[in-house]
Amino acid sequence: MTNRDNLHAKVRAILEKANHPNTPQAEAETALALAFRLMQKYDIDERSVSKRTFDNETVMTKTFVITGQYRVRRGTLLWNIANAVSCHSYRDMMEPNPTQVIMVAFGTENDLFSLEALYTAADLLAARSIPSGDRRFKTSWWRGYCEAIGAKLAKEHQTIVKESPGVGLVLVERAERARRVMVQNTPHLHSSTSNYRSDREAFGAGHRAGQQFSSGRNSFGNSSRQIGIGSNG
Repeated sequence: MTNRDNLHAKVRAILEKANHPNTPQAEAETALALAFRLMQKYDIDERSVSKRTFDNETVMTKTFVITGQYRVRRGTLLWNIANAVSCHSYRDMMEPNPTQVIMVAFGTENDLFSLEALYTAADLLAARSIPSGDRRFKTSWWRGYCEAIGAKLAKEHQTIVKESPGVGLVLVERAERARRVMVQNTPHLHSSTSNYRSDREAFGAGHRAGQQFSSGRNSFGNSSRQIGIGSNG
């Protein structure tokens, strides 16, 4: 078993604990942050930052098909996580099927693994944590949840950068290469990206909902959804 396989096995074990119905919400959030830190630091620990061998890593693409309830908000969740793990992504606005949201992500193999693992765990955590209420309330809750997850991972990212000098530059370079490849391979991106980001900018209204979620709200409900498995391109 390679070091990468060992990492993936360890991350899956952590996320399985986070996804278990009996795991308290705060503990599940901590597990997500721990998995994020492990995956972010893996490539840095494997290679010397000074050698800059990251430039040779191939940027790949992965497509996520999101169906079920609150699929637009769940697409936003994936977008937030992608930004945190040095990937770039966009929603395919040309998708003709109104019952699904197509998200296309770009990044290195390890970063895309991080994205899929964290997104799946965060999506499942939301499914078992969302409070009861009408659709308007739940939509606002989802906005706050997406904002809270993005803020949590951003804070963890800053911790990693402070602990490991030089890591920040490497992560920025990886994210920039992913962005560059995405733009080069998506001629229509200027329109779809603008619309999607405008939606994300409206999240301020749901920020209080995200704070309530982080404080351990205990009124849980169930939601039926399907989580699309990412496909490599």
